Amino acid sequence: MDDDGFLEQVLRFTDEEFFRRYGPWEALTVAEVAAELAGCDVPWWVAGGRAARAGAAADRHHDDTDVAVLAADVDVVRAAMDGWHLWENCNGELRPLLPGVPVRAKCEQIWARQDSGSPWQMEFLVDRAGTAGEWVYKRDPSVRLPWERAGHTVGGVRYLRPEVALLYKAERDEAKDRDDLAAAVLDDEARDWLARALRKTGQAGWARRLG
Repeated sequence: MDDDGFLEQVLRFTDEEFFRRYGPWEALTVAEVAAELAGCDVPWWVAGGRAARAGAAADRHHDDTDVAVLAADVDVVRAAMDGWHLWENCNGELRPLLPGVPVRAKCEQIWARQDSGSPWQMEFLVDRAGTAGEWVYKRDPSVRLPWERAGHTVGGVRYLRPEVALLYKAERDEAKDRDDLAAAVLDDEARDWLARALRKTGQAGWARRLG
């Protein structure tokens, strides 16, 4: 089966079918993630729904904990996660990252668990577009920000800013993503930037939701 056929099959799975094949998730909290990565000497940022809602009054259940890292820093992250079982997830195709085996160039997700009998607990999002100085949107490299503007610190932990996390969420546009948009705390500058980025990347429907 080619990659497209494999992905199409994976996308047909219900949550129950997916977990039966791949195992369940039991996500670490942000504080637990920060403790695990305390000795990691490269930047990382909490991403996904947790980033979209950082600083918001209302939270929701999160199935996983997404951590964004630059592709150039993956080997350092792997060393910091020594003792964990790390697996590449390439469009639903899972493969163990054995010692000394490089991450495939197409891989943008790495799942982590303690061992084969344990649930998945962390997901690393491999940023192949960003640089040491800038966050770059992979679907349109003209949309970019210096890291000091793309990220911020909440409670001592680095997060992607809500507007950056929401730009990714607009691609998927599921109910929980729209809920995250409604709950996010955005100042005028963040709201204006997100609206421009959404329109520029052909996601005008979300720009209208932004108001």
